[in-house]
Amino acid sequence: MIDKQLSTYLINNRRYLHMHPEIGYNTYQTANYIYNELIHLGYKPFYLLDKTAVIAKLDLGKEKTIAFRSDMDALNINELVDTNYKSTNSYMHACGHDAHMAVLLAFAKLAIENQEFLNYNIMLIFQPAEEGPLPGGAIKIIKTGTLGKIDAFFAYHVTNKLYSDTIGIKVGDACAAPDLFDLTITGKGCHASTPHLGKNPNLVAAKIVLAFEKLYQELKKEDPFLVITTTTMSSDGAYNVIPNQLIIKGTARSLTNVKRDMLKQKMSSIVDEIALLNDVTIQFNFHYAYNPVFNDEKLATIYMQYAKHIFQKTYYLEKPEMVGEDFSYYKSIAPICLIWLGVRGKNQPFIDLHSPYFTLDEDALIKGAITYLEILKGTAI
Repeated sequence: MIDKQLSTYLINNRRYLHMHPEIGYNTYQTANYIYNELIHLGYKPFYLLDKTAVIAKLDLGKEKTIAFRSDMDALNINELVDTNYKSTNSYMHACGHDAHMAVLLAFAKLAIENQEFLNYNIMLIFQPAEEGPLPGGAIKIIKTGTLGKIDAFFAYHVTNKLYSDTIGIKVGDACAAPDLFDLTITGKGCHASTPHLGKNPNLVAAKIVLAFEKLYQELKKEDPFLVITTTTMSSDGAYNVIPNQLIIKGTARSLTNVKRDMLKQKMSSIVDEIALLNDVTIQFNFHYAYNPVFNDEKLATIYMQYAKHIFQKTYYLEKPEMVGEDFSYYKSIAPICLIWLGVRGKNQPFIDLHSPYFTLDEDALIKGAITYLEILKGTAI
């Protein structure tokens, strides 16, 4: 039976955090709120990364320590959902990190109240900059060397692809490496009435974008789990001005380091060939972002053993998600398990993450905290 008081505690935290979103490493107020809440619950938290991250450990003298991570940062999106807890600034928790923090705080409350029944020490990680900038907050926390010995990492990510009261886990390759690319085309600007006197970078950009799309369509016939997407093109041109330069940006995603290198090589070759044929200079940059998320089979099985008694539906997902998650970096310390927590209400239309209209079913969150607690009462890890 769900504790209504605990559910109210979770929802109140989520709404406060939703109203006060912060981005990147500018999560000072968010970290301060979490720090004070953990103090109130009875923990002895400490800050990391110039007070933008918060860590707390419940040391019960057990042999093993299980870490639970929540990201904290929002997105540079203006919220278009009209609620009484709407964002009070120009940012938005459109990826559900407010829900992740609220679940972890509710779990922290449950853990401290039930510590005599727990068989593991607990590490709580509240991390900034999951959405960037690169290299992201996870690897920076790891590099501080303060986490110590951890035996397993768990994390939730909400999704409207699954309905409320539903859990999904993809064993193995769970999320893609969200690598980025940008290129600067330098042609020769001139008046729009005399295009023959210049070297129009817009025409070159069109050739590159179409060539990237052709490459994507060819590659996905053999591997459906890769992506090449051009997202922006910008210049200082005008109606009557052919610009000197044009910048293209986008993302190239795949599930293995071999495929990442392959995408970089093929895209770079395309750019070099088009630059040569069109007598322009092109600077191409491929930015390796987060590693792919690889879920540990044993941790996934353990989680599901408890979740199936708490959630109405539990699924082992067949396909990975092509989103990126810097939770992947914690695998350098111990096995990891990223769990998709369904938050789409019964009568709610599908609205994907990173949308200004993203909403979630708050009542679906509390079972995530309860499942974490049940895992700690067991001895399977």
